[in-house]
Amino acid sequence: MLHILFEAMYRELLDTDPTYKMLLQESDQYFHQLRNALPEELQDAAFQYEDTQFSLQAITERAIYLQGFKDALYLSNELRSSSTA
Repeated sequence: MLHILFEAMYRELLDTDPTYKMLLQESDQYFHQLRNALPEELQDAAFQYEDTQFSLQAITERAIYLQGFKDALYLSNELRSSSTA
């Protein structure tokens, strides 16, 4: 579920934020340049590094999303409590 939400968010960013799109393209270009400049025996390590970074990013995004959801629930409860007091 969260994976789908994040994919939709990234697609929307690509469609609406030219700076995001430009930085993403530059990042991909630089990574490929670096990986291709490496000797053959290190290219797999670069691929594994990139894959690990994507996994870390997914974990971080999930934690941030869940914390934001918890914060929203807390604020909602606080507002409800203050309006009944």
